[in-house]
Amino acid sequence: MLSLQSGHQLAGLLRNKLFVGGIGILSHFVLSHGEPDFYFHYILLGWTTIWTLATGVVYTTDSNVHSLSEAIAVTMSAAGVYYGSLLFSMLVYRAFFHRLRKFPGPFMAGLSKFYGMSLAAKNYQYYRETEKLHAKYGDYVRTGPRELSITDADAIPFVHGPTSKCRKGAWYNSTTHIEDYSLQTTRDKTDHRDRRRIWDRGFNAKALRDYEPRINRHSRYLMEKLAEHAREPCVKISNWFNFYSFDVMGDIGFDRSFGMLEKGKEDEGIDGVHKSMANMTFFGHVPWLMSLLLRTPVGAKDLRVFMKWVGVVLKERKKRTPNEPDVFSWLVNSDDENIPLRLNADTRLLIVAGSDTTSATLTWLVYELCKNPEKQAKLRRIVDEAAGDKPFLDVEDVATIPYLDGVINEALRLHPAVPSGVSRETPPTGITIPSRNIHIPGQTTIWMPTHTIQRSPAYFPSPLTFLPERWTSEAPDMVRDKRAFLAFSTGPYNCVGQKLSIMEMRSVVSNLVRRFEVRFAEGEDGEGVGGVINGTMDCFTTNVGSLNVILKARNVAGG
Repeated sequence: MLSLQSGHQLAGLLRNKLFVGGIGILSHFVLSHGEPDFYFHYILLGWTTIWTLATGVVYTTDSNVHSLSEAIAVTMSAAGVYYGSLLFSMLVYRAFFHRLRKFPGPFMAGLSKFYGMSLAAKNYQYYRETEKLHAKYGDYVRTGPRELSITDADAIPFVHGPTSKCRKGAWYNSTTHIEDYSLQTTRDKTDHRDRRRIWDRGFNAKALRDYEPRINRHSRYLMEKLAEHAREPCVKISNWFNFYSFDVMGDIGFDRSFGMLEKGKEDEGIDGVHKSMANMTFFGHVPWLMSLLLRTPVGAKDLRVFMKWVGVVLKERKKRTPNEPDVFSWLVNSDDENIPLRLNADTRLLIVAGSDTTSATLTWLVYELCKNPEKQAKLRRIVDEAAGDKPFLDVEDVATIPYLDGVINEALRLHPAVPSGVSRETPPTGITIPSRNIHIPGQTTIWMPTHTIQRSPAYFPSPLTFLPERWTSEAPDMVRDKRAFLAFSTGPYNCVGQKLSIMEMRSVVSNLVRRFEVRFAEGEDGEGVGGVINGTMDCFTTNVGSLNVILKARNVAGG
């Protein structure tokens, strides 16, 4: 037990503002090492324990304290000084002494990532706010205390290239206390390389050919469902693309169609996908807050529900031997009795990255074709020539149509599925961009916002114009730097399923313009409440807004 004298001494120290303030400043420098964001719950527990014990000691040993409320007042006063000093030290350091202080950007952004959260709260379209920052401050903008946003194409090889010394940023640790690392969330380069080899087998040329019959079936069924609704004054085509993309990925991934096209509504399990991703829109800008949220029953509820649903999908698939190859066949050894824990996380990745991105791009692509009817007419003429008398085009029929690919690339350029880009962290020694003679200090988080880079006039003349010809031999000078096209990322972390996604989009778009003339529904321009312009949410991947169109069926030869 502490003596009476010790109690007096402790109370005296707690009342000594210089001592408590010094401890607060010292704590800042202790906490600035490592990545405290993802063990902040331990820090909170430690603080709570210390203040609680201090209150008990003061109450039981200090003769000058006559009630519990007085003891609490002593410790709370000390806590106020401690946290005030800690916060003051952090803000002064970040504003005037931090290694990123020379980079331009909003003053408040350098003080706290809560500034980024406030930008994300504006229509939940952080990528548009980032674009405004770059228009004001240039290619290198400080967007957080130790964070930069960069739109310089010369920096791409050093941040994302094959020989880059950067690793994935701390953002990828957000859910690792709930589930194992996935191919996407692992930050260990060796682990990623080894697992990527396995994934690449599931998306190599042979595997993709094996998936073609599945894509053909779902694309044909999508056209049939759209034909059933073609006489209606309004078709929410964004929903149908969502149904299609998830059905395809369920089939190709796990030999299981979610039946969304058939039912015409979203599967309950898929609804969990979007709910579990929604937190990324807002809280993801403050990693320690995101980590705390996902450690609560309420914050982690949607993610855990989705994980449970994925577990059921995997168990059902493990019991079957499909007639056609699927991705699952490549990821799991058939001799294994149990499903590896990591496969649950990988399955979430496959479902989200393989579905949301494709459906969002298809929605934006149709938006651009409605907005630019002359491009739609040109694409239709080219597709009709390639189709001959075939009413439906299989995947192999549309594998080599340059203008079709140009339309897809242009939609991806203007409306990337991951608009804010992906985060990387510089090595302890930092990196240098030689062409700019810019050194980026070590352990700096870097975001390269795809939406902003791909709309830069420095790399794409007439950047806001939907111009598929820039990707063909008709206007190659309209692409000044192909490095700036980051729709599927680049380097060792590029999208493993990009070729599959392109196959799906070729199939859908070619058959859509072959079967229908598409135009905006009455009163639709994409800018209404909940529409593609204002209703799209940046949830790491894009949760695209709705698009209503009118479909006019065409008389197709052989149909």
